[in-house]
Amino acid sequence: MYYILKNFFHILIGMYTVEFQKRGLPHAHILLWLDGDKKLRTPTDIDEVIYAELPDAILYPKLSKAVATYMIHGPCEVSRISSPCMINGRCSKFNPKKFKMLTTIDEDGYACYKRQDNGTFILKNGIKLDNRNVVPYSPLLLLRYQAHVNT
Repeated sequence: MYYILKNFFHILIGMYTVEFQKRGLPHAHILLWLDGDKKLRTPTDIDEVIYAELPDAILYPKLSKAVATYMIHGPCEVSRISSPCMINGRCSKFNPKKFKMLTTIDEDGYACYKRQDNGTFILKNGIKLDNRNVVPYSPLLLLRYQAHVNT
């Protein structure tokens, strides 16, 4: 992943750890420090690299399939109370997220991603899931690795 990202960002330093989940699958946590002029400082900068919406299936069929396959949380909450993310009757990942017209940065410096209510949805286990259930992703990394890459 480093080799792909270095083409777009000047990475000053990086670190990672690999864990193995309950089913034995590897799970990596990667933290990168970017050079000052390439940092994602504004919502516009973030929107150029990270998405939290379903792509147009006609314009971007491969990306749409990858998002539907790897980057959808749920169903959970009322739709599936037996979901592993459910704790005390609520999703521990705080899904579904709220619709937002614009990406913003909260007081702690975290991005609150744009998730428009545009009527786009996918069906998963017979349940309609929309932009509120999309895990933030980088199209570049998602298409390259064809795996869940939470960005």
